[in-house]
Amino acid sequence: MVMQPKRQQIEARRIAKLAYPYPGCCLCGQTVGIELAHLDHNSANNDRDNLAWLCRHHHWMFDIGLFSIKAVKLQRDYWQIARGKRTNAYMKDAGRKAALTRAEKGIGREMALKAVATRRAHSRAASQVAARNDEGQQN
Repeated sequence: MVMQPKRQQIEARRIAKLAYPYPGCCLCGQTVGIELAHLDHNSANNDRDNLAWLCRHHHWMFDIGLFSIKAVKLQRDYWQIARGKRTNAYMKDAGRKAALTRAEKGIGREMALKAVATRRAHSRAASQVAARNDEGQQN
């Protein structure tokens, strides 16, 4: 009978904390419910390159094969370079950016109001057509 190497989760966590100090799932940044994933699915292999912090959801997705090892390693390394800070664009800045673009292109308030009026007119026209179609189906 071949002896399986013993799982050493405490040692794996110690290695991962030293190797990857910025907390959170390396795929989404969530810091609650973080689990340590063994990328080769061998819980006895505690090599730092074989470990990644994942939230429960992404750990499950990785385990069923929705993420490749290469993709998780890439994200894990990027998460450490970014020092655990999200670097994606936030929608809260979209309005400000749109206003700057309009100002650069000389698109003033008048054009914006005209665009709003056009959208409302189109919306009203579409509603009227839908109402007529509904009346025709009822008769």
